[in-house]
Parts: sequence; C-alpha cells; structure tokens
Amino acid sequence: MSMEPYAVIIPDSDEQVMALMLDRKMGRIPKGTYGFIEFYCTDKGCDCRRVTIVVLNEKMQEKAVISMGFDPDDSMAGPFLDDFHKQSSCAGELLGHFVRMLNEQPQFLEMMYRHYREVRAKVDGKPYRGKPFPKPGTFVREAAGAPDLPGAFKELMETLAESGKTPLPKRVSRAGKKKEQGLRFLVEQYLAKRDASRYADHAPLQDELRRYLLDHDSFGDELAGLLVEFGSASPEDDDQVDAALHLLHDALEILRVDLERQRPGSRQRMDALQNALARRVFDEYGEASLCAAVSHALLQSRVEALPVLREASSRRILLAADETGPWPIPEENPMDGLFRSIEELGHESPYEALETLLQLMALGPAEMQTALCGEMLVADNPLIRDAAALMILHPTAEVRLGAAQLLADHAARITPDTLRRLIITRNWFPEEIRTRIDQAVSSARRGRVECAPLAKSLAADVYASPVDGAGAQSFQVIVPDGKGFLGCSILIKAGAGVVDAFVISLSGKREKNDFISMMFREGAFIESSQEYLDLRVCHGLAEGAAAGKAPTYWLAHVAETLGKDQWKAVPFDPLPELAALRKELELTNRELLSDKARDKALEAAKGWPVEQSFADSWFEDDAEVDRVVGAVIKKRGKKRFDKWEAVDAILDHILEKRRAGWLNCLTLCTLWLKSSRKPPVPWHQMFHVASAVADTGIALVDIPLMESIAIHTLGAYLGRREEGRG
Repeated sequence: MSMEPYAVIIPDSDEQVMALMLDRKMGRIPKGTYGFIEFYCTDKGCDCRRVTIVVLNEKMQEKAVISMGFDPDDSMAGPFLDDFHKQSSCAGELLGHFVRMLNEQPQFLEMMYRHYREVRAKVDGKPYRGKPFPKPGTFVREAAGAPDLPGAFKELMETLAESGKTPLPKRVSRAGKKKEQGLRFLVEQYLAKRDASRYADHAPLQDELRRYLLDHDSFGDELAGLLVEFGSASPEDDDQVDAALHLLHDALEILRVDLERQRPGSRQRMDALQNALARRVFDEYGEASLCAAVSHALLQSRVEALPVLREASSRRILLAADETGPWPIPEENPMDGLFRSIEELGHESPYEALETLLQLMALGPAEMQTALCGEMLVADNPLIRDAAALMILHPTAEVRLGAAQLLADHAARITPDTLRRLIITRNWFPEEIRTRIDQAVSSARRGRVECAPLAKSLAADVYASPVDGAGAQSFQVIVPDGKGFLGCSILIKAGAGVVDAFVISLSGKREKNDFISMMFREGAFIESSQEYLDLRVCHGLAEGAAAGKAPTYWLAHVAETLGKDQWKAVPFDPLPELAALRKELELTNRELLSDKARDKALEAAKGWPVEQSFADSWFEDDAEVDRVVGAVIKKRGKKRFDKWEAVDAILDHILEKRRAGWLNCLTLCTLWLKSSRKPPVPWHQMFHVASAVADTGIALVDIPLMESIAIHTLGAYLGRREEGRG
C-alpha cells in the first residue's frame, strides 16, 4: 500500500489541516500547535477505506502516527497508534485528542470522507462509486490498541521485554498469506503500479516476487515465455512488455543480492533464469528490441552475464547482420548503417546514444565492442564520437582500457565536449587508464581542440540517505532547469563504488514534490550538503577503482549537470575522520566528550533500530548468519533454543569479524548527521558509538547498539524462517 499526503495528491486544495492548539502543556503534550496530516493510499483500484494520520508539531517533528478505517465494523477500524512507526511519549494522548475531535466535531470526519473520494477519483481516473460512508454521529469512535504481530516475532519481543532488553522485531505484514495468483498476475500488478504513479513504491510487489521466485523452479522459463508472448503481441501491449521487464530487473536484483549473501540455491536460480532468457528470448525469438531491453535489464541490475547468454547475444547480432542489417549492401560501410540508425533515433546526448549501443552490444565479446569504439571515434557525426569516448566508463575492464588507448591514438577526432569530459573524469581511473587519458588530452590540446566550458555549479538541494546495513547510500540532488528541475541520483555501495547514477527531468514543482515524496517514502533521507556529497562520491570512486570497477557513464552526466570537476578517487579511512571530529568537539563543545555524555549517547543508540528509520536496515542477513544461528539451534534443539545464546553467537562470530565494516558505516553516518541542519539525532551521539566500535579493546556486547544489531539480525533470520524463505 503506497501512502501519500493529501496535499501532495491534490496539490490545488487550500483546505486547512485539522489542528490541535495548546496554550499550555497538557499531560505529556508540550505547549504548541499540532497538525494532523492525512495520508491516503494511492494504489490504483484499491478501496481500503482507510486514512493514516501523521501528527506533526511546529518544528515538523513526527509525534504520532495514527491508523484508522472509516467502517466501524472493520476489525482494524481503530483509531490506533500504528506500531510500524516510531511513536513519541505523548502519542497516546494525541490519539485521545484525535478521537475526541472526531466525536465532537463531525465536520472533520466528513472532510476525510470527501478527501478519500477525491483521492480515489484522482488515482482511478473516475468518480468514486464505493458504498456510502457511515454517517458521523451515528456511532462513537474509541481509541484501540494496534493489532497483534504474529508468530516468531511476537515471541521474540515478549522474551526480550521480560529480560529488560530492547526488542528489535522485523516488520511483518498484518495480512495473512495471499492466495497465489501466478507470474502473469504479478506482471499485471506491476503495470497497475506504474499506471498509478511514476514514483510508486514497489516494495510489497518485490516481496511477492521474491516468494514466487523461491517457490517455483520454473520461474525462469515462465518469465522468458511471458516476455516473448508480450513482445509478439500488438504494439498496444507494449505496456505489458515494460511491466514484465521491470519485473525481470527486480528478479535479477533479488538473485544478485542472494548471490552476494551466498544463499543456498541462488546460483542455480540465476543460471536457470539466464539460460531461459538465452534460449527463449535470444535464440528462439530474437526480436531486436526485446533482446536489447533484456540486455539493458542485465546491465542496470549489475548482474554478471553468463557465457551462455553472451554467446546467444553474439549469435543474434551476427544473424541480424546476415538477414536484415546493412551489411548486404555493398555500396555502404556497415558502420555507416549502424550510425545512421542511431541518428534516426533522435538522441540528444551521447549518454543516450551509448545506452542504445550497449543494449545492442554489451553482451557481445569485448574485442568486438572495442573495435566498435574505434569505428565510432572516426565517424563524421560528433554525437557518435562523443558516445565512443564515454566507453572509457564501459562496464567491462578490457573495453575501458581499449577505449582509453583508442582515444590516445585518435586525439585529433576528440570534440570539445569530450575533451571537457576527459578532464572531468581523469581522476576517476587507475593509473593505466589515466595515463592514456592524459595522452589524449595533451594531444588534443596540441591539435588546438578547444575545451568546452563546464556549466557553473548550481544552487542545489542535496538529500542523502543513511549508509544502510549493506553499505549502500543514495543521494538525490535537485537543481533548477528552466521552468522545471533536474533530479540527479547517485548510489554508492561499499566494495563496489558508484554503482548507479542517472538524471531525470521534473517538469515543475508538482512533479518535484512527487519525487521528494517518493524519496522520503522509500528511504530515511535528510537534507544534506554539497560538501558531504563530494566527499562520498570521492570515496565511491576510490572503492570502485580498488575493486577494478568503473562508475556508470551516467555519473559523468551528473558531474556535468552539477558543474563538478573536482571529484577524484580518495579512499575512506574512519580513524582520521574520528580524530578530526574529536578535535572539533574539544574546541567547540568539550562537555560532549565527558564520560556522562558518552554513556548517555551509547545508551540512546540502543533503541535506534526500532526508533529511528535510518537504522532499520542495520542487521546482517546472509548464509553465514544462517550457519551460525543454525548451529545454536542444532546444539539446543528447537524446543530448547536459547535466543540470547544466538545473539551472543552473532556478536562473536558475525559482527566481530565485520567490525571494520560497521566502523565505516557508523563513521560515515556521523558525517551524514553532521552535514544536516536538522539531523534525526545529534551527530555527537553517533560519534561516540563509532569511537567505541573503533576501540577494539571494547567488546561489542558492551556497545548497546551492536547488541541491538545482533538482536535485529536474529529477528530477520527468524522472520525468513517463519515466511519459509530459508
């Protein structure tokens, strides 16, 4: 269920929100004004007849989240405090005021009924025809408790509460297990999500997809068959192809993560899917646009293509050349036909042109792609030459090196725009490529190639997510672009570097607000700074180079858009960063370094995985966790399973081995908090936790946050077992 504020869904409304104004403290509720912000479901075709109320104070701080169904006979009618959200100490009393306002001022309930109808009409594209709402005043609303959590999590929470520990439950669905609908039904759901909103939340569908993928050995054949079926249909069914390709991308992401976590059966599932795609899509069907789209899905999901798929792609390319390509025309150079086809697509940038070429060629042999780069560099069209130069950022190392050498050999063909891009990106590469880029730049300058000017650095709104439990961090940067805006996205991951980047156009303030709403809905973003963005991109470039990987070529587009020519590979070292932060506190706020402040910070951090959205992904979840916890269960037996023994085993055998990774995460998150004017917690608290983890003389069990992470890890393990996912 995707929930968005009423004011975002219906931006033209000028109605005032329901508010509570207190001229003095009342119970636990401080003096002030509290707004009751309505959130409604934006899933197309849904008629849940519910509203979520987020209560904000004057500082826009969330003080309560209330869930309510409009039908009083609904078992989840409430109103109740939603236990999937952090609740403040005064949340219960705010709920009481909300209930009294509903009962004493029926116009508020009538207003919500009207808003619900407006939202449904907007989302579904037709007037709302649901059953009439209960008339206000015909029944009395009463505050209710949240529905119980089922199964292993409830048991774990009760056990930990009895022990005086902070429980870390995995968030689970309140709904029962759905009746299986099949893969075709899932494609239809993806299509409905896309129609509902450009920025729809696919997380629930991805969970369904994961369950289906794990339960069906025939998943690969079934999905490949649907892709061919939809691809063979009339052009009116292109939307189904797009939805199936989105599902394919998500399936590849799921399998890639499972491979990284060494999940049993993940290699077999990935092999089966790629074999099915090779056989059904590339060999048997062979239609160029569908093959290109599947290649693009593989590139976007950062999955290593198997030889069987690369060979099938090469066979298709050669077959296309023999049957339909320009090669049979003796009067024309084969490359001229290919380049003319690209020109006819009307691409406005070399980034788009290269993406089209990679969709066609990226699964082919490296030597073929390097040869293609050489042909492109001598083409008449400067757009083709600019696209060729971007192949220094090709996903394959052999092609990157070959492209760099070709640029050095053909420097006279370099355009002013390419010269600027080479200067911007030279410090992103290891020495063997950087040396060749420098040769190309020097030769171009001697040949009097003028360097195109770099756009001025624009005033930008920078939003950053925390570093999550897998070491990933996202940035969204919004800059003005005429009457609209551009949204620049960057994803950095530990051990891999800058793994994704893109630029999208936002037509106006409304679409910008939709984009920001999506961003806050899907991650714990905070408003950050350009300095922190620059720092993290430099870290990402260094990590990628160390792993033998290059950032996506779209990062060059982001750099040009933002006017960034100072990015270079700079390795991250947490210890000097912590030392600098300590020195800053010594100079500016020495009392925050006292033992009392330190102990208070460590204790406060204990509850972060439950209380703060930035830490809700801070847990380990891989095959090593399965092995360690499984050994505890085997030792004691399921009936005598001691959860605290499992927590200790996770601390000793998992988290201690990965201490350096958690130190990086916590130090980077300290800098993340420090970069914001309104951080969710004071940055010095995170600093104290990171400093404790940096001190190897302190056992992790004595660091409350690390014990909470171990509990959260156990919760994730038990949740997967309960859901039958391993």
